[in-house]
Amino acid sequence: MLIHITSCSKEQVREKMWTQNCITGCNIQSISFQWMLITVIYFTLCVRWSATVQTYVDPPSHLEIDDLGYLGLLDISWQPPASMNNISQCTVRYELHHYDSNGKRWKAIRTKQQTYRAAFNLGENIVIQLRTYLKGKCTEEMEVVSEWVKRNDTLLPVQGTWESKITDFQCINSKFEILTCKWSAGALGSNNNYELQYWQDGMSKKKTCDRYLISNGINVGCVFGRDEFQLFSDLFICVTGIPGMDPIRPSYFILQLQNLGKPGIPEDLNINKTLNNELILHWKPPKGKIPSHCLIYEIQYKDQEDTWKALTEQRENTRTFSKSNICLRVRGKTDSYCADGGYWSDWSSDICHKEPTSRTRDMWQYSIGAVIVMLLCCTCVAATIEVLRKRRYWAICFQHKAKELVYEIDHGSSLKCRY
Repeated sequence: MLIHITSCSKEQVREKMWTQNCITGCNIQSISFQWMLITVIYFTLCVRWSATVQTYVDPPSHLEIDDLGYLGLLDISWQPPASMNNISQCTVRYELHHYDSNGKRWKAIRTKQQTYRAAFNLGENIVIQLRTYLKGKCTEEMEVVSEWVKRNDTLLPVQGTWESKITDFQCINSKFEILTCKWSAGALGSNNNYELQYWQDGMSKKKTCDRYLISNGINVGCVFGRDEFQLFSDLFICVTGIPGMDPIRPSYFILQLQNLGKPGIPEDLNINKTLNNELILHWKPPKGKIPSHCLIYEIQYKDQEDTWKALTEQRENTRTFSKSNICLRVRGKTDSYCADGGYWSDWSSDICHKEPTSRTRDMWQYSIGAVIVMLLCCTCVAATIEVLRKRRYWAICFQHKAKELVYEIDHGSSLKCRY
């Protein structure tokens, strides 16, 4: 193999180096020019697109809250943003969030309307936030969202001292028929007392309680009329001061009666023993307006001298037990499919089943034997007495017969034998 080696002078090397650098520099300038051209075209397209596509929308304006005088039912209204006047071919929606202090959570809706009615606890701040949604041809079918507009207001002026406010407010809807509300009184002066006001959809105006529970001259509860309210509808309640007396800090509540139900006591408990020596407990659902399919039951059991133990809650009104000596009781409650809450009923009366022991069986056998012996003895005594009576009877008859014979011999007349 032949290897041909050539040598270059310094000038030749520098010439080649320079020539290469010139070529590289020209390439770099060409690439830079291409990128500049692409950037100009891109920004030109962006300007044209932004001129025809809506990429920003303002929040709603004139957000208002109106109190309807129904103890917490408020109307919320707003106006479209002013910039919407120049926008067409797009659908405008509004997203409203409001804080539900009863449930301790946010509630949200999307609507095309500009009004919304909602329930609020007037004893706390009204917290609302609202924004605009825009979508359609004007946004190239992209969803454009505005900033939030927010309200955090107290609608009613503060009145009365904090100490005058009630505590421990509780309502129970017994058998879904009679609603009773109770509370603990705060610190009141001599010229104070409580008034309960209420309203529910269908009433033309709010009403006041006409049957108070009273303790030491202070109203501490209210019993409402039978079937006065609807289920699955907000009931607004305010406990405040009586007009004309010293002011009291009001307390507001929003209730739904199906969540306050307390069933009656389960009825007609009985225990039956099967051929397999199992015990079957059966009962009837309590009376009242709570449907039987809306009830769950809790059963407690114990041995004769044991403490009560609870079983798993169930919907059926029967239960099988393998124990022979047991006491049972049952109570009911509205289940989670029909209500979000409720109260357990009172416990039913205890019902017990006790198997007789061998000693008890022996005692029964001895007792039955003793009774039979006594009956036999009594029979023997009675028979003996009867025999003796008959013997005495015939003895008397024979004596009379003998006397009769003697009398006939002496006087020629007849005598009858009488006992």
